[in-house]
Amino acid sequence: MSTPFFSSAEEVETAFYDALARADLDAMMAVWSEDDEPVCIHPGGPRLHGMPAIRDAWQQLFAGGPRLRIKLSELLVQE
Repeated sequence: MSTPFFSSAEEVETAFYDALARADLDAMMAVWSEDDEPVCIHPGGPRLHGMPAIRDAWQQLFAGGPRLRIKLSELLVQE
C-alpha cells in the first residue's frame, strides 16, 4: 500500500478523523510523519514516542471496531 500525499493540513485532518471514525489502522498510520520522531498523546494517556508505540496504541483502540461518532464544531484555523 502506498503512502498518500496530503497537500494541506486540512487534508491530513480530514483523513485522521475519517480513519478514527472507521477504526482503520492503516489509514490512521498513513497520516503520521515518519520523517522525525513522532509523538502521540491520547486523552488521559501517556506520551507515546515512535511509530511502533503509536501504531500499537491505535491498534488497541481500534480492536473493537468502529465505536466513535465524531462531529467537529467551532473549527479554528491558525496560520
